[in-house]
Parts: sequence; structure tokens; C-alpha cells
Amino acid sequence: MKNLYSLAIICIVGLSACSSSKSYFTEDTRSKVEARSIEVDQLQYYIDKDVELRRELASGDAKVKSGKVIIENGKYINLILLKKGTGGVCTYIGNNSLDIAFEAGENKNLKFTSSSRSGSNAVYRLDAEKWMKPYNSGEVGKITYDGEVYFMRFSGDRPKLMIKKSSTDNYEVNKRVMSGRKVDQ
Repeated sequence: MKNLYSLAIICIVGLSACSSSKSYFTEDTRSKVEARSIEVDQLQYYIDKDVELRRELASGDAKVKSGKVIIENGKYINLILLKKGTGGVCTYIGNNSLDIAFEAGENKNLKFTSSSRSGSNAVYRLDAEKWMKPYNSGEVGKITYDGEVYFMRFSGDRPKLMIKKSSTDNYEVNKRVMSGRKVDQ
């Protein structure tokens, strides 16, 4: 029985080590970080889902700064992919917004904003200069990236900003077994 108990403890510890070490970056998280005199631009950020940036190129314009060019229905398309879990750094701090760069270079930022209507639980979500739906799947946002106009696409809800959890976010449990007492004789 003791071996079974030990095995159960090992399994629980092992499974908890496999759990996600990232959490969503919210207004509450930002307040806690700033209250501890930690600069928001010193945190490592991550995106929680894939994002595609695309722009149509003129047929004679084959110069592309980043990404790759594909031909789709006879049109040249410049495509940049941002994969889930990619790390980024903060390059600008606003009242309810952060600009995050997921690659080096000038003007290669994506804006994340929180809704003041949602209060302290407001998660920082990807934002655009203009939201539209010219494509069949989900929201499409128009942005300026690396000096060019791109259209962002993703599936489902808007991508959210994440950070790694600190040890202060984890619960610590101290556990012991009572040894028992015997009657004094």
C-alpha cells in the first residue's frame, strides 16, 4: 500500500510539471507586475495562436523584405506567419496597450490592447488599425507592418498575449502525516 501511495505522489508531481507554465497577460497581471517595480518591457511575451500576415503584391514588385512570396489565383502574395508560442518583446507601453515585436527590426510591432470595460480581468488581445471581414473565416485586421499594409488572419477569437508564470503564481502545499500517539502507561 505504501508503494502505491508513493507511486501516486510521483505521478501527481510529474503531471503537474507538464502543465502549462504560461498565463494570459491581463490588466490585473500588469498592475501586480508594476506594483513590484518590474518594468513591463522587461517581460518575455508569447502569442497564444497562429497569425497570418498577408499582402497582395503588384505583378512587377518582386521585392519582399520578410516572409515568402506565393502565387495564388495568378496574384503574388507576400505571406508572413507568426506561430503559436513565438516569443516577443515589448517595444512601446501605452495606457491600455503594448506594442510587441516578434522579430528584430524597425516597425515590426503588433499592437495588443485590453478593454477597459472588462476591468482587471481584461486580457491583452491583438489589435488592428481597422477590423474587417473580406475573407470567409473570422476577423481580418488591417495593419501597417514593416512599412507595408498587411491583413492579419487567424482562426476563432483574437490572439491573446501570454507571459510565463512566476513561482509566486504557483501554489505551494506542505503535506505531512500525523504519527499518532499512544497512551502513557
